[in-house]
Amino acid sequence: GRLEVLFAGQWGTVCDDGFTDASAAVICRSLDLPSLHATGIHNFGGGDGPIYLDQVTCSGADDARACQHAGWGAHDCTHEEDLGIDCN
Repeated sequence: GRLEVLFAGQWGTVCDDGFTDASAAVICRSLDLPSLHATGIHNFGGGDGPIYLDQVTCSGADDARACQHAGWGAHDCTHEEDLGIDCN
């Protein structure tokens, strides 16, 4: 499904720029979902709230909270680039 994050009491989306399948696996594991064949950048439709994260990388991270990103609200995306993840 489409990945969204809660920031300052409001849900927002994550841009797919720079996102990898390895990062998808970290997100899936953090949500206690299967991660063996996790893939990112599946189109589940765009969101309608703010775009909160871009350039998310989770290399070497075991927890999604340790992933790096461009900064809260820093992006060059539209909702057409909202990230979706398939955990399987």
